Amino acid sequence: MMGYGGFGGHYGFDWLGAGFGMITHLAFTVLIVMAAIYFYKNIFRGGNCRHLRGQNDAALEILRERYAKGELPAEEFQKMKKELQ
Repeated sequence: MMGYGGFGGHYGFDWLGAGFGMITHLAFTVLIVMAAIYFYKNIFRGGNCRHLRGQNDAALEILRERYAKGELPAEEFQKMKKELQ
């Protein structure tokens, strides 16, 4: 006799549990890698932070106003505009 469950001990369905375990492990690993990429892009490299983009737009607007009033020469305006973008 082979024991109480035939092949594999649990009625032959041990492979099913191992398959779900492998899929769960793979999904968790992918999730960790995606989180690491997200944090690297948005925290360490600056990313597309909306609050910084808003500050940059405000600075460009002030620069344009100063140029329009004649407070800045064209060369200095272009240099500062390039630095802000």
